[in-house]
Amino acid sequence: MRALVTGGDGFVGQHLIRELLGSGHEVAASVLRLPAAATVLARPQCEAVTWAQADVRDAESLHGIIASLRPAAIFHLAGFSSGAHARAEPHEALMLNAGGTLNLLSATARAREEEPGYSPRILVMGSGDAYGFSSEEPIREDRSLSPRSPYGLSKACQELVARTFRRWQGLDTVVVRSFNLLGPGQSSRFAVPDFSRQVAAIAEGDAAPVLEVGNLRVERDFLDVRDAVRALRSLAELERPHETYNVCSGRALAIRQLVDWILDEAGVEVELRVAEARVRPGESERVVGDPGLLMGATGWAPRRDLEASVKETYRWVRDTAERPAQAENVEGGSWT
Repeated sequence: MRALVTGGDGFVGQHLIRELLGSGHEVAASVLRLPAAATVLARPQCEAVTWAQADVRDAESLHGIIASLRPAAIFHLAGFSSGAHARAEPHEALMLNAGGTLNLLSATARAREEEPGYSPRILVMGSGDAYGFSSEEPIREDRSLSPRSPYGLSKACQELVARTFRRWQGLDTVVVRSFNLLGPGQSSRFAVPDFSRQVAAIAEGDAAPVLEVGNLRVERDFLDVRDAVRALRSLAELERPHETYNVCSGRALAIRQLVDWILDEAGVEVELRVAEARVRPGESERVVGDPGLLMGATGWAPRRDLEASVKETYRWVRDTAERPAQAENVEGGSWT
């Protein structure tokens, strides 16, 4: 299978490329700027990918790539993936997540008109944030969307675009509602690499032994990114998928547990200090997704131990030369 990954130099994109190459698929990836700023891919893997420059705000550039490559599967990952960044730039988040998806699907529909019979599988990377807060758990795919944040709104609108093109143009779109992901290569805009960055500085004596945190009592559904990309590949290979799938673990994990695992790996003791800027007013205390539909359709199940994943992420952050966020650009999806 020839696959195209938009935002191929982002967190999820790089891990997905590794998964696809390891499964024998041919991979092309679009990025906002060339050369791609890969931080997880090894050199042989980078060289095995056909890299192309495209901006999801430009339907013409997307059409050029799709028309020339004719991928059998398109994994649309480019866009905003951070709730914090979307709160800071809500208009841009909506335009990129929903508008970028509109451009991609318009470009695909145009390529299909030019070559009748061409019909790629298009996986659109949605988010569990589109559900909004709920006392219902676990959250299943048939629950209505009720976003309560700019990021959730942008992802809900992105889904609406995908579903509309499925029914209007007959495109083979599948929405993946991913819950919280973690693993090496993730931007410090996210909890585990952010805590890891702070703790690594403390462990090296570069900072006082004070860790700034938000509400550590909240519980979220976490999944290793490498388990998540296995799910994406499995859905791309399905003969007749549903419209929407949750990609999640099905269990809740307290943020405090993540911190404890990082501190255990670093071997340091710190003072935990709640920073007002890190606390989200009115956030749900517990969010858990239901992966049953995905598991039943593909046989997929999480394999990676989350404690090991968190500690591996800490070591990656500690050993990375630029301990703050890696190269972050909108197209690259580094906020995933």
